[in-house]
Formats: sequence, C-alpha cells, structure tokens
Amino acid sequence: MAKPAKLSRKEAKPAAEPRLGIFWLVDGKLLIDSAPLSECEQYGDHRNYPGSHSDVWELWLRVGKAPAPSEYEEFPRGRTMYSTSTNTFTLLADRCILKRKELIAKIKEELRLPKQTTLGTDSHYRCFHCLHGSQDEE
Repeated sequence: MAKPAKLSRKEAKPAAEPRLGIFWLVDGKLLIDSAPLSECEQYGDHRNYPGSHSDVWELWLRVGKAPAPSEYEEFPRGRTMYSTSTNTFTLLADRCILKRKELIAKIKEELRLPKQTTLGTDSHYRCFHCLHGSQDEE
C-alpha cells in the first residue's frame, strides 16, 4: 500500500490566527469571548480584546449565557493580551484558574495561543472566593 503524500510547507494549512479574549470559570465550565488578534485594540504597546468583563457579562445575562442573577465579579475570570514590543502573549487570571493546568491548556487551545504564553495574576481578576474565602489560598 502506498504511503500518503506529505504536504510541503507551502501546501500545509496556515496556522489559525491567535485570539485575545476574556473568560470566566462558571460552575466548572469555561465561558470565553474572543476576537482575532488582528481585530483587537491597540493599547500602548499591547493589543487587548476590545470588550470589558462587565459589558460582556451584562449582554450574556440578557441572552441567558451567564447565570442569573449573578455579577461578573462572582466567578474566577481572566484576560489575554499581546505585547507588540516583545511579540509575546500573556494570560492573566484568578488563582482559581491558574492552579488548574487543564483549564490553562483549554484556554490556550481555544484562543490558539502559543505554549510560551506567560501566565500571571492581577488584582482585577480575583473572584469572591479568593477575596473573601479561606486563608489557605496561595
């Protein structure tokens, strides 16, 4: 039986464009809103997803994608961004998300982010549990 022909680099499908977005972890499920990197806003030396957590959450409440009644700050959340000066991606998120490697892998896969994406925390992305919960959180 003949081996299937391999595609040359010119014939191979180009890699899908990375996306920037915002996300939440709601009842164990990731909710993500994103846009292609080329359509994201320039903000200083970064590109950012153009939507805010509060605006997207309000829209999702109206269409039933977010659980009602709830506030956008209740659930662990985060954002991705891209540095145009260093050509690197950063994923900032609540510690409830960052400590779970399978969630990080799923976010990177869905947003088509490279393995080398930097991970970090930010005071904006702390859920009620982390703000008011147990003291054993790192």
